[in-house]
Amino acid sequence: MLDGRLSSCINHPSVSAVARCKQCGKPVCGACVISSPLGSFCSDACRERFEAFSKRVKELDRDTARARWNIGTKLRQFFSFLIFVVVVLITLGVIGTLFNIPVLSQAVFFVRSWLGI
Repeated sequence: MLDGRLSSCINHPSVSAVARCKQCGKPVCGACVISSPLGSFCSDACRERFEAFSKRVKELDRDTARARWNIGTKLRQFFSFLIFVVVVLITLGVIGTLFNIPVLSQAVFFVRSWLGI
């Protein structure tokens, strides 16, 4: 859990650290560590900051998930797909006109005659 750089507690330099604060990363000994279900912390302030941070992350994740199903997002995805299909069809039309590819050329000439081009 600890690397070799800081192996003593920030509050008790003569005591070896057993954990690092999950919020600030400072090494703490067994007497100073504040354990919670979220991890080990050096103080209640760090624990509270981490809990507030975790709560905000969950809210942002929920908002992002909600935005994925937004009608504006779905319309943007649909029109992006539609533009992609049109570009592919135009590219195939140009290739079918310039090169004699049997099935593609026949399809291009059929569509061009149907459109009156």
